[in-house]
Amino acid sequence: MIRDAAQSGAKFEIISSGTKRNLGRSVTANAILDMSDLSGIISYKPEELVLSAKAGTKVAEIEVLLAQHNQALGFEPCDWGPILDAPAGIQTIAGVVAADVCGPRRVKSGSVRDHVIG
Repeated sequence: MIRDAAQSGAKFEIISSGTKRNLGRSVTANAILDMSDLSGIISYKPEELVLSAKAGTKVAEIEVLLAQHNQALGFEPCDWGPILDAPAGIQTIAGVVAADVCGPRRVKSGSVRDHVIG
């Protein structure tokens, strides 16, 4: 799909759970590339504070795993699903990174992008 779009100049939208689709201007696209099946924790090393997850992994799943080791996401992602007419608890890590969705701890701890880059 990506190769065809690049060759033809077609536009496509990349989504997973779609909870951030109501933010900003609507995307005009010829097709949708759904990444929701690309989910799961790839690697987690609690002693090194390192976690790798696939794009469609639910933030709630990551938070449950971290809580088992008395850890949390430093950027404190807020669940905007209910505010944006989507169910609670379905946002994915890719959507959080793409929209840079952070809670009030952002001022002290940094944004999600700071954590991903760091």
